[in-house]
Amino acid sequence: MGVVKRALKIDDSLDVFAVHGVGGILGVVLVAVFAAPSLSGLGFADGVETIGDQLWRQLVGADATFVWAGIATVVLVVIVRAFVGLRVGEDEETEGLDRTSHGESGYNF
Repeated sequence: MGVVKRALKIDDSLDVFAVHGVGGILGVVLVAVFAAPSLSGLGFADGVETIGDQLWRQLVGADATFVWAGIATVVLVVIVRAFVGLRVGEDEETEGLDRTSHGESGYNF
């Protein structure tokens, strides 16, 4: 189990944050590098002179997105918890959600 999953006690069996979160942050930060004219990039926006300037802007944007996504997630979790709950029962989880929630089975063994 990953450090983040263990620390936050979350059930992320598909590693959504590890794939999309880390990959997205890395991609946003690397825009500063790949846009540099010295590295055959298309160049920076008006007023941006160096990779460092662009990197700072990319980090501010990533931070703003992280905060926005965090707030939106907390709001959605509170709403979902109030109406339907966040987890199924242990018996349903053991039997499988395909059977208990959907009435079908993906594999017949």
